[in-house]
Amino acid sequence: MSATEAKQYKMDSNPSGLCLIINNENFRRGKKREGSQKDVDSLKCVFEMLGFKVGIYKDQTTSEIKSLMNRCSKVLHEDCFVCCVLSHGNEHGILGHEGGICPLNDITSPFDGVNCPTLIGKPKVFLIQACRGPKIQSKVRVAEDVLGGQPGEKSENVFYTISQSSDFLIALSTVEEYLSIRDEIKGSWFIQCLCKYLKEGSERGLDILKILTEVNDDVSRMEVEGKNYKMTPAIYFTLRKTLTFRVVNKPSSSQMQRSASASCNK
Repeated sequence: MSATEAKQYKMDSNPSGLCLIINNENFRRGKKREGSQKDVDSLKCVFEMLGFKVGIYKDQTTSEIKSLMNRCSKVLHEDCFVCCVLSHGNEHGILGHEGGICPLNDITSPFDGVNCPTLIGKPKVFLIQACRGPKIQSKVRVAEDVLGGQPGEKSENVFYTISQSSDFLIALSTVEEYLSIRDEIKGSWFIQCLCKYLKEGSERGLDILKILTEVNDDVSRMEVEGKNYKMTPAIYFTLRKTLTFRVVNKPSSSQMQRSASASCNK
């Protein structure tokens, strides 16, 4: 194994892994999340293209979300695990179908190195489309960014120990305390941009952090006509290596048409 290969997560299994999509669109109390099915269609299309088995769960209560996470943590996993959660939310967590709040930690912790041994040393990716508070981000003027810096990483061909919290990536549609914007026809800004760049970036061989940086840039430039609304996604990670998804299955033309909303119009 070369030094470069040792610094990359293994992503050559078929299937690549399991991708769960929790789509809370209807609620016992509260407004329906119009446009959420567009996000589901786009996510399903892109992750099947990337070789994942996709499971879709709709209108889950808080207890059902927790139970689903615990069940999935007990199965034999392949190279990677992805969990997409689409719902209402607030600063405390994700809204269940019944109106309760599921803390984000209850979604991620079942997959740590203690609770999910078959994912030890493997990437665990959580994509969260939900509000995190009532505030609205405002516009500011900005000059062109100057990018730089090369991450370094130690690599040894020996057994070693890692933290139980290693190898996580959590991408949230907005920063803490702020609203997340969803178009009721086209889908959410974050998920639609994410799917567009996952497809294009994976075809170009970009790793997930480069892809998410492009997503952040595009989403932060989007606007609501006549409104002073802006949005910036937030990324948190404990990845130890480069995570690059590979294109396994090219989507058919009909699939591409169904997920045509996976474009990021500025």
